[in-house]
Amino acid sequence: MEVKGYVKEYYGLTELSVNPKYGDYVHILGTSSVPEPITLPTGNVSQEQWEGVLIKVENVVVTNANLGYGEWEVDDGSGPVRIDDLIYKYTPQKGQKFEYIIGVVYYSFGAFKIEPRSAEDIKEYIPLVKITSLTAPDVVYKGMPALIEIAIKNEGSFDENVTIILSIEETVVLNKTMEIKAGETETVKYEWTPQNLGNYGIKAEILGYDTKYLSTKVIEHPRIVINYLLKFYDFRYTMSLRPEFEEQYAQYSEILSELQSYGVDFGSIEDKINEINENVKQIEEHYSKYLELKSTYYWTKYPLTPMTHLRKAYFLTKETEEKIKEILPILNATLQEVRELIAQQANQTLPSGNETTPGPSNVTQPSNQTMNQTTTVTENQTQIIVKVVRVLIDASHDQYYNDQKLSGLMTRIKDELGWLVDVNHQESLSKELLSKYDVLIITNPGEDITEQEAQAVKEWVREGGGLLITGDWYRYVYYKSLNRITEEFGIKFNPDELMDDDKNTGRSYFPLIGEFNFDHPATRFLNEDSQLYYNGGTLDISGNAVWIVRGYPTSYAVDSSGKVTKEKGSKPVVAAAVEVENGRIVAYGSSKSLSDDYYGKYIESNWPFLKGVLLWLAGEI
Repeated sequence: MEVKGYVKEYYGLTELSVNPKYGDYVHILGTSSVPEPITLPTGNVSQEQWEGVLIKVENVVVTNANLGYGEWEVDDGSGPVRIDDLIYKYTPQKGQKFEYIIGVVYYSFGAFKIEPRSAEDIKEYIPLVKITSLTAPDVVYKGMPALIEIAIKNEGSFDENVTIILSIEETVVLNKTMEIKAGETETVKYEWTPQNLGNYGIKAEILGYDTKYLSTKVIEHPRIVINYLLKFYDFRYTMSLRPEFEEQYAQYSEILSELQSYGVDFGSIEDKINEINENVKQIEEHYSKYLELKSTYYWTKYPLTPMTHLRKAYFLTKETEEKIKEILPILNATLQEVRELIAQQANQTLPSGNETTPGPSNVTQPSNQTMNQTTTVTENQTQIIVKVVRVLIDASHDQYYNDQKLSGLMTRIKDELGWLVDVNHQESLSKELLSKYDVLIITNPGEDITEQEAQAVKEWVREGGGLLITGDWYRYVYYKSLNRITEEFGIKFNPDELMDDDKNTGRSYFPLIGEFNFDHPATRFLNEDSQLYYNGGTLDISGNAVWIVRGYPTSYAVDSSGKVTKEKGSKPVVAAAVEVENGRIVAYGSSKSLSDDYYGKYIESNWPFLKGVLLWLAGEI
């Protein structure tokens, strides 16, 4: 053929640019056989003069089997050159030999490379005597013997004397000459005991014939690792954690015993106390078993069993320490109240008969520990029942906004309200589970809330529970599950998104909200200037449900198609409340507003609202 065009460089590759507008052309003149390739040393290929030329390299060895992106490297002793898979892909092994490789020289990404056109362009070297396999464990333990095996086959017609060299990290560990009869296979074995950790390259070579490579990793024996860990946990537990826990537990036990001597009914924290007692029992069982095993040969020779007991004792102690920290302020506050009550009784003359002091009383401790105590006093007996508000956050329905993202909310509930907070990760929402709690928080679920669970939640609310349930914007809101709980009571989550082009935090879909129903107790801690960060959908309300928070007149809502579902000026409802027999529900269209997102600004701006909501749900306001 005859080609006319302009010579250009395309990312370093010399090309002919053919443009008929400028008189360029490609004329086919006839047919001919493909020219024979030009034979070059590998070290001479990487030159611009060979770009686009069919070349051939001979008697080459793979020096790098994986350069990335389908490229590999060969060398005939004159210097390396790359082989690429632009036209034909071939996967080599390190040390593999080829009689020849043919291909077109190409240039890309700063490197010259040979592009074979098909399998016919690559001819493997097949030795008469070859290594059919080189095997060793992928992982070897330091100080432990590992077997390396080399299988050698003579495929020739005559017996051969060959020399086998085995190297590990370029250090020859075996040099052996042996005879291999024609048609037979021999196996050479070497036992290697590494003394250092790390990655090792293994090379097996039959001089003049074949080479194979292998890699392995040397690690510490698990027994050694476990011994290290055993000593670590032993030191941390016996020298630090256990003494601190024993001191804490002694203080806890002393307060608990005194309260029990006064006949205090621990009410809503009874199960917490039982959990602590059961944990302490298990801690002592595991630690005693550990001490028993420690005094025997198990300590060093068989460390896994004592390690198991020590770790269980360690983590149970850490868990129990947190449980005690959680209820210790409650016990201290209760003890103070009991002592004050007894002091008052000592200074008073009780009326005759079985008259009693007024029953329920709300007490707010200086530490903000809010407690409801039912106190009954007779001539011979004082009975105090401790009731602390307990909150359950549901994370069992694959919620994106789970306890990991609600840490700011949880901390504020514990520190400012003095309530107890638990997280449900696995259990279904049942009446039995919910019976322990006063407030339930369900953020937008990722998995379905079943009909059975929804009925359990609704029954729990009717019996006095307080539910905070939150949604999300149209892409994520599981409105069917949420409405399975709320729609019966006049609150419906919509699959839309609140927008505001004027009042937002940078984007219309990150609106600010600030229209509040100050007639509702949940807005107690808000004022006319309050603004809440928001990202979520809207609500429809009916029946006895009332709105608490709405969007500004400039806000509106759109669905997944972009259609406006609530016009500007409609002030879409984003938070609503309803009383259901003895219980209460608050629905909020944004789960994000409860979270630590945007450097904590969502929970920071929403906390005054959420604080009022939680206190209302718990019957505190």
